[in-house]
Amino acid sequence: MTQQLTEKSDVYSFGVVMLELITARQPIEKGKYIICEVQLMMDKNDEEHYGLRELMDRSIQNSGTLTGFGRFLELALQCVEESAADRPTMSELVKAIETILQNDGMNTNSTSASSSATEFAASKGAPKHPYNDGLPKKEVNDSTGAFDYSGGYAVSAKIEPK
Repeated sequence: MTQQLTEKSDVYSFGVVMLELITARQPIEKGKYIICEVQLMMDKNDEEHYGLRELMDRSIQNSGTLTGFGRFLELALQCVEESAADRPTMSELVKAIETILQNDGMNTNSTSASSSATEFAASKGAPKHPYNDGLPKKEVNDSTGAFDYSGGYAVSAKIEPK
């Protein structure tokens, strides 16, 4: 809103990304803001889905138990607080996410968010983009030297010594 980039504006943006993960929706769809939609539908009395069942990504809905979902949602909403002073710092955010994962029985063995990329390598299957789910794939034959994907997913090529 202020057009000023700060650590707290980065936290706000990350909060929007967290809400995108929960809903598999873009930040603005059909003139509706994801933050407003989540805030309007949220119901803390619904201990399982927090009133967001209709808004949630289907893969989250169908995952069985949603242990830690409420804490993740609360954290996302703290990140998108209107006042920057009410938002956590990025380091507080990382610690909170690691705590959620540890409390829910996931072994992170992480001391920082940067080490979590190796955990993604253990994931099964190719990454899916929620916005393009079910849409036909475009083939790209770009020989202009475009950047290769350098994310956390392991490449399946076998490397042998010379």
